[in-house]
Amino acid sequence: MLSNFEEARIFIDENDIKMIDFRMIDLNGRWHHLTIPADRFTESIMTAGIGFDGSNYGFAPVEKSDMVFIPDLSSAAIDDFCEIKTLSMIGDVRIIGKDENIPFNQEPRNVSKRAEEYMKELGVADQFLLGPEFEFYVFDEVTYANKPNSSGFTIDGAEAFWNTGEFGSLGYQTPHQGGYHAAPPQDIAYDYRSRVTMLMENQGIKVKYHHHEVGSGQMEIEVEFGGMTEMADKTMLTKYIVKNEAVKEGHADVQGRQACFL
Repeated sequence: MLSNFEEARIFIDENDIKMIDFRMIDLNGRWHHLTIPADRFTESIMTAGIGFDGSNYGFAPVEKSDMVFIPDLSSAAIDDFCEIKTLSMIGDVRIIGKDENIPFNQEPRNVSKRAEEYMKELGVADQFLLGPEFEFYVFDEVTYANKPNSSGFTIDGAEAFWNTGEFGSLGYQTPHQGGYHAAPPQDIAYDYRSRVTMLMENQGIKVKYHHHEVGSGQMEIEVEFGGMTEMADKTMLTKYIVKNEAVKEGHADVQGRQACFL
């Protein structure tokens, strides 16, 4: 989205950005983030980075855990889910060196970038293109437990075939294994997927199509092809959008009565 710091500062001022959010991925494939006020976003951050404790990401032992995050301006985009106007960006993790910061070779994003470089060095190919199909479930109720004396989970959804005998059912449940390309009223999440699609498009993720999948509550959003690291970033962003839009629309809450899994 942005190519240099000056362009970023102009964008921040013109769009009245109040916060800058930095996102990093841990060894388990989950995002973490930290945020600074927009007026604290200086050019030195692009080289010196933002310091953080790498031990909490699984990157380093506690006694030697100081690392830095270097933001990637090309990934910058306004976060649609923040009440305070926020510009978010993904970035890379580096080890603090004597003369310069060195890319941490075990951080997932750096591994992906190095893999693409190595592919080119070997002469295997000039590009590695991926076109992910994002499949996930939207449920109305999820409970789970992992206790010393018991473990298990339950799921439920209004469109699930097992709810046909329940009081209050309208009779539009999806048959067992019969949801592929189902149309409304069985496809109760159609508008939700369309809203997610528009949010993805706003973030630069080009969507090929979306539809109901085979299972009850099972959804699919397929996107256009892109490079490996690019699509890895967009995969993380898609998961963020899918889950947060679900929360926003009431498909998930703090009691865990409703949930969206991806």
